Amino acid sequence: MVSADPAAAVIETRERPDRRALLVETAETLFTERAYDEVTTTEIAKRAGVAYGLIAHHFANKRGLYLAMVNAVAERLRAVHQAQPTGGTPAEMLREGILRHIAYVEDNAKGYLALMYGGSGSDPEVRAIIESFRWTIVTRLLGMLGVHEPIRPVLRTAMRGWSGYVTESLLDYLQNSDTSRDDVATLVIRALVSTLRTAHSLDPDIGIGPSVIDRLC
Repeated sequence: MVSADPAAAVIETRERPDRRALLVETAETLFTERAYDEVTTTEIAKRAGVAYGLIAHHFANKRGLYLAMVNAVAERLRAVHQAQPTGGTPAEMLREGILRHIAYVEDNAKGYLALMYGGSGSDPEVRAIIESFRWTIVTRLLGMLGVHEPIRPVLRTAMRGWSGYVTESLLDYLQNSDTSRDDVATLVIRALVSTLRTAHSLDPDIGIGPSVIDRLC
């Protein structure tokens, strides 16, 4: 029955929870707690407090919900890197961006672990989402240094390796909690500088000269 009071209908709509978002949020929690195969859609719906049929309605099946969760986590992390740095020098801007990334990952550890350690990591679509997210960060960093597509092969290979180093460093940081945020940032930055110097020594035409690299540390 439609409400005769339009204002009441608007209030009701505003107060109604976003059940799709609620399912994604609940899935993120559960997929972090346990392996993908151990989590059921029935459990997700029950924990979220919504009808089971909404999973099929919004996502088709568990895999669709998992992909939506991975996308949501990746988009939140991308948004962190879209903020303009306030530092003055290249070194200050780089460190600010790295520290902001580490802080977000630390404050949203469950989502990050769900993204990187998801039990459906063999799924090609999941891998594609993760790779796209990581490469978006790399290309944004290279863009700040004046390098844009197409990226030279040596630099591409080097930066993919550095991106993997960043991921593993952050996973260790979250799991062990015995390294300071500043130390992790320093490790990541110095690894980047070493990576760029090595790439330049192999291919001087990567678009980043020694003088630019030196200003990053």
